[in-house]
Amino acid sequence: MVTADEIRSIALSFPETEEHDHWDKPSFHVRSKIFAVIQPDGVSLVIKTTKEDRVAYTTMDPDVYQMPESFQNLAFMIVRMDRIQRDECRNMFMLAWSLVAPKKVFKAFNETLGFK
Repeated sequence: MVTADEIRSIALSFPETEEHDHWDKPSFHVRSKIFAVIQPDGVSLVIKTTKEDRVAYTTMDPDVYQMPESFQNLAFMIVRMDRIQRDECRNMFMLAWSLVAPKKVFKAFNETLGFK
């Protein structure tokens, strides 16, 4: 299980991430591009992904990863915060952040992790 405070901590650990309200919900952005939104129910997180990864995750573990009908044309999915492990959640944030971060920022961050 991951709490909203842990989500906030994970999200803000990535370079240039800022928190803003999005329709009265906490959302996380890089240069005005949203990559995650905590939902008011306190257990759901909308997170950026690729459509291909979304199919894989929602098929692999539909109890944790879900895609409402209204998301068919969006590259986002819902993650159940009450059913995901912290390390897996951090990996999901890394992917989501990498999809919206500028290439130079992403490259510099990867280099700090020892990747080239």
